[in-house]
Amino acid sequence: MSPPLTMSGAEPFLFPGNRTGVLLIHGFTGSPAAMRGLGKYLNETLGYSTLGIRLPGHGTHVDDLRRPAWRDWIAAVEDGLNLLQGMSERIYVAGLSMGGVLTLITACHYPVLGAVALSTPYAVKDWRISLMRPLSLIIPKFKKPGAVGIAAETSYRYFVTHAIAEAAGLAKIMQEALPQIKIPVLAIQSRRDRVIEPNALDLLYERLGAPHKETFWLEKSGHVITLDVEREIVYARVAHFIQQLEN
Repeated sequence: MSPPLTMSGAEPFLFPGNRTGVLLIHGFTGSPAAMRGLGKYLNETLGYSTLGIRLPGHGTHVDDLRRPAWRDWIAAVEDGLNLLQGMSERIYVAGLSMGGVLTLITACHYPVLGAVALSTPYAVKDWRISLMRPLSLIIPKFKKPGAVGIAAETSYRYFVTHAIAEAAGLAKIMQEALPQIKIPVLAIQSRRDRVIEPNALDLLYERLGAPHKETFWLEKSGHVITLDVEREIVYARVAHFIQQLEN
């Protein structure tokens, strides 16, 4: 028997429950492990059916990120929605970091009732972004700064240059979608996040077309707020947001 390709702990998850479904999307270079605690909480406290997908190129080997395009990540989200539709009457979506970018794209283009964007960047901005595709032929990957990713989310220790270019393209698609979003949105960010823009939450809020939009600031967490010291606050806030929409 061959050894598993998926890293231990990085597997997708499904917690079956009632007819309310929540799709959970992890972040760039991370895995479903970052969303498992939130999925379990929503399932155990509110009885929701929660599905945590694994985005192509993630949770296996870092070199696997050299292949997927942003279209593959959107297709994975679409697959997750299709699976949830088989067991749910109402679907919500929540994502972390790049998963939040995908969440807001989903909120614009797919029939979901509410969206939660956690630690979500407004853009992938760096003067080197335009160089990532040609650079990928010479330097396919480079070690992450210390602020990005934690072991508990089974995150890769490297960034892949090709994948960064794809993530930047995804952020542009999200920016175009923001004014067209008409469903309720909750966005949460920590003031100690050193990965995304310090004012990403404000930038998203200003451009969101949703008539019902909420923001919430954390004070002690880093970027991966679903696993950090204020994770229980995050879980409760997300649960309250969805519960309000259900009532």
